[in-house]
Amino acid sequence: MWVTLDFESSGLCDESYPIEVGYSLPDGTSYSLLIDPLSSSESWVQWDDNAERLEHGISRAELESRGIPVQKVCRHLNENLFCYDHILCDSQWDLFWLGRLYRAAHMRPSFTLKEVGHWLGNFDGVCREDFTQAMSNITFLHRAEPDARCIRRALSSVLS
Repeated sequence: MWVTLDFESSGLCDESYPIEVGYSLPDGTSYSLLIDPLSSSESWVQWDDNAERLEHGISRAELESRGIPVQKVCRHLNENLFCYDHILCDSQWDLFWLGRLYRAAHMRPSFTLKEVGHWLGNFDGVCREDFTQAMSNITFLHRAEPDARCIRRALSSVLS
């Protein structure tokens, strides 16, 4: 049984940080959590206005007012994902955001996040290129929960 997970971030540089995490479970349910940057033990101040305007559409003010503290986000993920065999993402960036999130909370994940391309190596006749092709046929919203569902849909089509 596998889960797909996706992050949105403040930008795409080393100073960026996760601002939203979403995941899609095998039964089709999915969740999204906005992350409060003020609750981080690290200095999460970098903000890419272009990412906000052109990608995710989430404002820093929205994160500060509606976001969940990093420790609560990590506890939620740990409590809800530990029981699944495979937690999968479509980008090395997601691995980076997961590490940054848990480091800011002074916690460790109860699960291991794997990039889909590496995981697909376990299946005969299926490769990353098949997944990449399936992903190119899907429109992404650049929000964590719907994108986690899109990753699940692309992966399901490749594995079926």
